[in-house]
Amino acid sequence: MAKLEQMDFDDTPVKYSTEKHVACVFLLDTSSSMVRNDAIGQLNEGLRAFKEQTLSSMDSRAKACIDVAIVTFDSEVNVIQNFTPVEDMELPELTACGQTVMGAALEQGMDMITRQKNVYAYAGTPYFRPWIFCITDGGPNDDYRDAAERLKWMESNKKVVAYCVGVEDFRVDIMRQIFNPDNIFGLKNCDFTGLFKFVSSSLAAVRTSTDESGAAIEVDAPATMFKIPLD
Repeated sequence: MAKLEQMDFDDTPVKYSTEKHVACVFLLDTSSSMVRNDAIGQLNEGLRAFKEQTLSSMDSRAKACIDVAIVTFDSEVNVIQNFTPVEDMELPELTACGQTVMGAALEQGMDMITRQKNVYAYAGTPYFRPWIFCITDGGPNDDYRDAAERLKWMESNKKVVAYCVGVEDFRVDIMRQIFNPDNIFGLKNCDFTGLFKFVSSSLAAVRTSTDESGAAIEVDAPATMFKIPLD
């Protein structure tokens, strides 16, 4: 059995434990500014589109091997859903309020990924490199520096792949301090439906990939999603 990292975890059975899994934690900004242009409503629709597309486009084994967690951050960090197969995913009704404690949310997401990898190791389940997928319309109000250093360490040691997608006037300058600049994107018109359909297709592509990194995929992005220039 693989050596487990130092992190508590439960021994919940893994569906299709001999099949290769991919885990993705969504870190979702639910601060008060997300009321602009009904971004929070569009975010809810995007999550619905993610589940619908994933369930309609994959067979039962594939659906059971994509494990999703949802964490929101405003003035607090809330674990809306621990890792569960997409087919068992419960859709929340997110609301917007408060500040933007993104640093704490990143720490929570990294803790959850570490625990999920321990679950896989305990069950003898192979897996692709897990994803962190962060969506924001601003930047952190809390101290994010330790989380940024930890994330850089996890990425450089091939323990996670992290992406950031920003809408409106999100803080690109700060996101570049936290995320790999190659993995930062903008999104026009709060098109979360298009974005989450893209994520669904991307995770499906990872699931069938031979690339161990879980990062090298080729899926057409929506026209509303664009790469942030590196300056």
